[in-house]
Amino acid sequence: MIPFPPRVLPKQLCNIERLVDALTMRNLDGVVVSSPYNTYYLSGFKGVAHKSDEPRPYAVVLSRHQPDHPILVVADYYVGSLISQPTWIEDIRAFRAVMLPLDLPAQDGDLERFLPRGIDELPWAGNLRAHYANNIAQSCSEAMADLGLSSGRVAFDDLRFGHQLGMESIEVVDGYDPMMYARCVKTDAEIELLKRATTVNEQAIRRSIKTWGPGMMWQEFNHEYHKAVVEMGGFVRDPGAMVWGHPCGGDPAVTLHSRLDDFVMEPGMNILFDCHGTLDLYCWDGGKTWVVDGDATGDAKQYANATADAATAVMEAMRPGVTISDLQRVGRAVYRTNGVAGADDVLIFFHGLGLSHMELEQFSADGVPNHDWQLEANMVVPLHILYPGDEHHRVWIEEVVRVTPDGGEPFFGWGLDPIITV
Repeated sequence: MIPFPPRVLPKQLCNIERLVDALTMRNLDGVVVSSPYNTYYLSGFKGVAHKSDEPRPYAVVLSRHQPDHPILVVADYYVGSLISQPTWIEDIRAFRAVMLPLDLPAQDGDLERFLPRGIDELPWAGNLRAHYANNIAQSCSEAMADLGLSSGRVAFDDLRFGHQLGMESIEVVDGYDPMMYARCVKTDAEIELLKRATTVNEQAIRRSIKTWGPGMMWQEFNHEYHKAVVEMGGFVRDPGAMVWGHPCGGDPAVTLHSRLDDFVMEPGMNILFDCHGTLDLYCWDGGKTWVVDGDATGDAKQYANATADAATAVMEAMRPGVTISDLQRVGRAVYRTNGVAGADDVLIFFHGLGLSHMELEQFSADGVPNHDWQLEANMVVPLHILYPGDEHHRVWIEEVVRVTPDGGEPFFGWGLDPIITV
């Protein structure tokens, strides 16, 4: 049995009220999204075959003046997917796509090829047939006209697609920041998906540790983690899930895993788990330090204790209104209080987490760069703390945290001390 099998998701994941606020603050009349993650966020639809740099086979059109009437546009071959995974959007439209022949004339009944039995029981089936377009540009243009978006300021998360529509009566605006403004604060449904994804990661790390044996190579170990993820129902992306590099031979450099790195995982070596993957397209992140076949001792124990104390203090401070620089000062002060050398060398950093590993505005509605951003309630923000050092002294914690008025709520269930092999 798969521990985390595919399941029907809630009809609505998105924070529509916050998206409307984002459009209003930027004086935007509507938004057209066609990237995979934004389409999924607004509609719940995820296409099985599409890759990120291919022409868009779907889009969602939403007017801030009619937020309860978004329109989902999909390639004809994707319509059947909407039966097993319901969507809150009630206006669904299809267009002719790549599967239909070019050597034969178009037929009125071409759409019927892609409609499974039982589709007529769905409330949007009649409207679907009434709006079968020749291509996605026609379908989106008609949807925009029906929502009053044939003029005004319209945001697109893909500017190229917006300009390709050739609608001279609209002002095409970059839609990245308004979408990220909405996505950075999570709905209850999203929080549950992120907690579930974090559990996959934690269990996969524990499973992979159990496979270690003397002489095991780093590449072998990575493969064991990937296997554990897939066996539980999760996914990792090429080139792999592990993020941190592990320089050996006393090298204290901070590096990322190149996917070609390899070394023998010797007892007493500190392995830093920062693992990426997805479940239901929502990301997991993080991990902590594992001392191979042992426990932290001596100076490494002192560094591990200080890092755990710093993470505790930072999570307690992760409340609405606090800035990233505030949190960095809190964490760094703990190292100084604990008498640990090198407090200024410690890396303490943060990002949003959801369908991506950022989910933050790059610029606010008034055009100010959003570098030292403020926390808001129900953001999900990974806390990263790295005490740098060689392979026996470097210490790492990455906890996934929900921001609340009472402080950060951790998603991992294993605490902040290094993992001990049992």
